[in-house]
Amino acid sequence: MIDLQEYSRALIDLETGEAIPINDNDIVSITSAKAIAYLKKTIEINKGKRFTKGIDTSFRRISQCNLTKSSYDVLMVMLSCLGWGAYSGFVIKLKNKQFNGFMNGSDLRALTLCSDSAFKGAITQLRNEEIIKTIPAIDGRGNNFIINPFIATHDKRIPTKIFKLFENTKFNDTHQSSQLSSSELQARVREEKRKTQEQIHEEMQDIDFIDSIDFGE
Repeated sequence: MIDLQEYSRALIDLETGEAIPINDNDIVSITSAKAIAYLKKTIEINKGKRFTKGIDTSFRRISQCNLTKSSYDVLMVMLSCLGWGAYSGFVIKLKNKQFNGFMNGSDLRALTLCSDSAFKGAITQLRNEEIIKTIPAIDGRGNNFIINPFIATHDKRIPTKIFKLFENTKFNDTHQSSQLSSSELQARVREEKRKTQEQIHEEMQDIDFIDSIDFGE
């Protein structure tokens, strides 16, 4: 038990009511409610790994999948159109280097130059090999495509719902789980609060729309 009388100052966590004693020479940073909400809805993947190590491992496994040429072509186009932040994992369209919606099958096939049958076969193989997931289109008809974040992602943290789609695939060699206890979650929030040098990008905080998507869970 901490004796608060030994300290001249304390911070009060407005969520939990917990009093955190601080010394006069302590450096204190305040994490906004928006940032805390972002941390609760996302999870860090490939923790402790360099980007190249993550790519080396995942692409070694892809090489063992015996993908057809069409599957490789479709995958390469998908990777070149990989979303970020709130759109992390989604295959997206860009206009003037800005998000311009989610790619559906027609958009994607037009870029791959595959025949209709070859494209359908490629999507089926990529899905069967746990490289991608398809969900009903968020806007419009058809499907949208999500790439396994353990293969490639722009972001250090991804929406937890995206993580859950792929956490049991063969590409997840981190043995991470999305199931966090209350104490583990609080510990993670406190840890992130201490990382004063790490700035959370504004685009990565706007993930509320993820909650309304039907991922077929």
